[in-house]
Amino acid sequence: MTNRQSKEDVWEEWVRRTILADIQSAATPDPVPMVDDSGSELSMADEYDTYRLGRGSGDYLYMLYLLEESADGPQDVIPVYIGETSNVASRLMNHFRKLRDALPISEWEDDGSWGSYGKYDHIATVYERSASQLYAWVVNVDDLEVGPYGYPTYRHELEGKMVGLVHSLPRFDRVFANRDFVPNRVPHEMGQVGPEWVDDENEPSNEEPARLAELPDEKVTGESKTELWYEWVEKTICRDINDSEETDPIPLFETDDDLVVETKTLGSSAVLKRSDAIDERIRREGKRCVHSDGVRSGESGLLYVMFQLNSENPSPTDVVPRYIGKAEAYGKKNELSANFEEIAKDRSGTRSFARWGDGNYWHVGELSETVFGETSKKLSWASELFEQGTRQLEQQTYLWIRAWDPDTYPGPYGYPAYLAEVEPLLVGLAYEAWPDYLLNHNEVPGDAPANSREFEFRPVEDCH
Repeated sequence: MTNRQSKEDVWEEWVRRTILADIQSAATPDPVPMVDDSGSELSMADEYDTYRLGRGSGDYLYMLYLLEESADGPQDVIPVYIGETSNVASRLMNHFRKLRDALPISEWEDDGSWGSYGKYDHIATVYERSASQLYAWVVNVDDLEVGPYGYPTYRHELEGKMVGLVHSLPRFDRVFANRDFVPNRVPHEMGQVGPEWVDDENEPSNEEPARLAELPDEKVTGESKTELWYEWVEKTICRDINDSEETDPIPLFETDDDLVVETKTLGSSAVLKRSDAIDERIRREGKRCVHSDGVRSGESGLLYVMFQLNSENPSPTDVVPRYIGKAEAYGKKNELSANFEEIAKDRSGTRSFARWGDGNYWHVGELSETVFGETSKKLSWASELFEQGTRQLEQQTYLWIRAWDPDTYPGPYGYPAYLAEVEPLLVGLAYEAWPDYLLNHNEVPGDAPANSREFEFRPVEDCH
């Protein structure tokens, strides 16, 4: 399969064969207005109420959107919010109530917190300042043969794909209200401006669309999502393993010859010790994203893959993904994320450490607490990585971690992708290729093994 379209083309083709097809079909109720403003108070439109109640439990993708009057082509559909749910009746009811409560937007007040201008304030601003009604569209993902890139999909993955596409298109910058799967920097900047964000059409577009537009697409040949995963691994993890100037693969933990993980003391607790090599790599890559005064321009954070190998000379099919994640340099509450403060300030501490820190809310800290029986937050990790009741790894475990740079690393579908977009894309592909091994709980189906299996681990009694 080759890429001959831009992301704009992919979006428009998707709209043409889904939303627009329903709008133009006499067999569907679309377009379905959300709000009835004919009375003294806003109420839910009858069409919207009937539309949401006509669906039982299922795997749904939905979109709130504006519609140009002609509705002739995909450019007339303007996405405002995209989500997924198993209970669309309840979710759409909640959206209406939250929208109603956020109106009129003239009463919005900035309380100084990061989230004071939230998604419902944003949706309310768009609704109030648009000449169009706000409409809702719902689809059962099981009724879709393929997603926007031409491959089968599921609702958790599809939401990330759709949000990534929309955020990549500059013309939707001011109206698109999603906060997940967009860079942390964007809602932070929205909060600095408030409702005026929607009116600033003459302001520069978001950084990601402007940067991605300058990059070429790459040809991908995978005819399945599994093949796409292996193709991406070959261009990234395997490439770095085979690069004589790099030290990959880098073990995540410091171990003895029997793969027993060493420990260190943090306060009164024992903590699993990361390898010196991975600490050095995390600092090196982190410094590409931040400096002592804050966030650098360019790379917006780190992408990482925890993995194991089935061969000493691995091909892409020998790389077994166990967890995929990201650490954004831009914080949700402050410009510099707490995950990067130690790296930015050259501190020796590693409590947060780009999400791989020793503290209670970070990967190694939570895994340590689980291994030593203090909590069960990382029960699936402990169960899958360690021999029962020991600190001995079942298999050497590595971490590939890089400052995400679309110039250097390709998006898995052949299109340049920003960090908050590429993470769910990769999770979806890795889940297709290795469903029984991937330990991600989010962006995978609710019945995925990571979410449905009964994991067990007998804690280590001797912490040292």
